[in-house]
Amino acid sequence: MTDDTLARPARAGRGRPSAMPSGAYEPEPVAETAARTLLVPFHGEDGRTKTFDFRKLPLPTLSAEFAVAFAARTGAAGGLRTLNSANGSFTMGRRFLVFLESLRNPPHEVAELTTRHLERYRFHRMESLSELGAERELMEIRALLRQMQADMLSPGLRDHLTQYRHGTGLWKRQRRDGVSGYSDREFRDLMTAARSDVVAIRDRIDAAESLLNAYRTDSDALSAAERERGAVLDAMDRTGIVPRVHPDPGSGNWDHAAETQLAGQLFLTIADLPPLIVLAIGLSGRNVETIKELGAEHQVLDDRAIRVHLTKRRRDKQNVHSTVVWEIGTSQSRQLHTPGGFYLLLHRLTARGRRFSGDTRVWSIWRGAGARSGSLWEKTAAAHGHRDPFAVSLKGGYELKEWARRHGLTADETDPNTGERLPLPVNGNRIKTTVEVRTVKAVGGHLPSASRTNTIDVSFEHYLRGDKTVRDWAEKVLGAALSDAESSARAFHLRVLNGEMEWAAAQTPETVATALGTTAAALKSATAGELDTLASSCLDIEHHPDTDAQCNVSFLTCLSCSNALVAERHLPALLALLDMLQNALQELPVDAWVARHGRTWLTITRLILPRFTDGQVEKAARNKPSLPPLDLLDGPKEPQ
Repeated sequence: MTDDTLARPARAGRGRPSAMPSGAYEPEPVAETAARTLLVPFHGEDGRTKTFDFRKLPLPTLSAEFAVAFAARTGAAGGLRTLNSANGSFTMGRRFLVFLESLRNPPHEVAELTTRHLERYRFHRMESLSELGAERELMEIRALLRQMQADMLSPGLRDHLTQYRHGTGLWKRQRRDGVSGYSDREFRDLMTAARSDVVAIRDRIDAAESLLNAYRTDSDALSAAERERGAVLDAMDRTGIVPRVHPDPGSGNWDHAAETQLAGQLFLTIADLPPLIVLAIGLSGRNVETIKELGAEHQVLDDRAIRVHLTKRRRDKQNVHSTVVWEIGTSQSRQLHTPGGFYLLLHRLTARGRRFSGDTRVWSIWRGAGARSGSLWEKTAAAHGHRDPFAVSLKGGYELKEWARRHGLTADETDPNTGERLPLPVNGNRIKTTVEVRTVKAVGGHLPSASRTNTIDVSFEHYLRGDKTVRDWAEKVLGAALSDAESSARAFHLRVLNGEMEWAAAQTPETVATALGTTAAALKSATAGELDTLASSCLDIEHHPDTDAQCNVSFLTCLSCSNALVAERHLPALLALLDMLQNALQELPVDAWVARHGRTWLTITRLILPRFTDGQVEKAARNKPSLPPLDLLDGPKEPQ
C-alpha cells in the first residue's frame, strides 16, 4: 500500500461504512439562533410551517429578547404548536413592541420593563377591544415574558409574572354568562339551508360528471352544444386548467365571475364553503377548527362507518390527534344526515381538485391562478388555481354572514322598534353548542351524554353553561350528591364493545380480547349472546371480583362490575333502563335517587352511549324492550 493510497479519502460502497466527520455534532441552540438571526422557523403539529421575522420590529434589543421567547413558546417543548396560535403570539408581541416605542420614554432593555408598561398597554388596547379581549392579549404577553431569563426582569415584573390568577374574575364571568346555542327553529332553518345548498353542490358536479362521461364514451349522441361543453370539461379534468371567459374577445379582459362559474362545474369554489362547514359541524358536533383540519385519509368499515383521524386544538400536545368512527348511513338519502356519509361526499367532491393541489387535508377549492404575490399564490398558480383554503390560515376568507343573509335566516329575537325578527348570526361554536345541548336532551337532559367530543367539565363550561335548558337541569340535579357519583363513574373503566371493536373482534379476536382484558373464548361467547344478563354480558359470572364466588347481586350493579361487557345489542335494554331511571327521579328526592341510581345513570350516559354513533342509539331507541320494575331489578338475586 502506497503513501498515496493512504492519503486518499475513504469511499463509500456496499459493505463499507460511510465516512463520518470527526467529533460530536451539536446543533446550535434555537435560542441562540433566534437571538443572532432574529428569524424563528416554525414547524407546527398541524403540518404548517412559517419563518417569523423579528428584524423589522421596533426596539431592536427588546425585539431580540422577544424573538428568543417566541422561539421557546413555539419550539418542541413550547405550548404553541399550530400556525394559527403562533401567528397570534407574534402579532400580539409585535403590537406590544410598537406600543412601547410610541411612549415618551420607551424601554430599550428587558430590565426596564415594568408592570406599569403592562397596565398602560391594557388601557391602550381597551380603546378598541373589550376588557376581556385586552386581557387575552396580556395573557400572551406575560407568557412570552415568562420565557425570558428571570434575572433579566425587574423584581416587580418578576413577581407579577409569578401570579397566575390575572383576569380570573373576567374568565369566570365569561363562563357564567356563556353563549346559548340556537333554538330548535333556528337550528332547523340553519341545517335546512346548509343541506339544500350541499344538495345543489352535489347535483351540480354530478351533472357535469355525467356529461363528461357521456362525452368520453359516446360523444356522437350529444348535441353540438353538449359536445362543445364536454370538450371544455374534458380539458379541465385532465389538466386542472379553467379557461378564461372573455365576454369581449378583442378587449383582452375576462369575466372572473363567469370563470368561477365554469370552474364550479367540476370543482368546489369558495362560495361552497359556508354550507359545507355549517353542515359538517351540525352533523358531527365537532368545532370548526377540527372540521377545517379534516384529513383526506380514512378507512371504510364494512360500509357502515368510516375511521378518520382528527386534529383538535388542545393545550395538551399529546392529545392533539385522535381517531373517531363516524356512521355512514345505509342509503344515499341518509348521506347528508350522518357525519360519515357527509365526509365521504365531501371527499368525493374535492378529490379532483386535490389531484392538482396535492394537499393532504380533505379540503380543496378552485380560487383562480391570479398574479398575486407570496409563496401561497405561487403554489396556487402552479396548481392552476387549486388549493386547500385552510392551508395557511383557518380563517379561510368565506362569509357566513352573507350566506345567512342570502337564505333569509332569522333569529328568534325581534327588533324592539319594528317587531321584525333580527338576522341570524351564524357561528361555528354556537352550532357545536346546539349539538351538545340536543344530545343532552335526547338522553333525558343529562350532562355527561353531551361529552362525545369533550370532557364533562369542558362541555359544561364552554358549550352548555350558557344554555337555559342545561342550567335548569344542572340546578335541579347536579348537586354535591351527584358530583360524588359522577366522580365514581368517571373513574370506572367499563368494557364497551362498540361497532369498531366488534368488527375488529370478528377479524382478530385474540387482539381485541387482550385489549379488553379477557380471553378469546369468553369474548366469542359474549358476542354470541351466551353470557347476557339484563343489559350487558358477564364475562365470569362464577367469580364475582369482590368475593370470588358465584355472583348473586343486583342486575343494576352489573354496569359497575369489572366482569361486565357492553355491546351494541345491549343498547335497547340500556335505553329502556334509562327511561325507568328517569321516571324514578320524578318520584324520589334527588339525594335518594342519586344514592340508589346515580352511578348506573352516569355509567350509561357517560361511559356507554358516547361510545356508539347517533344512528346506533336511534335504532336502539326504536326497539326498547319492556323490563321488570326497578324494585325487582334492584337488590340481591338468588342464584339459578
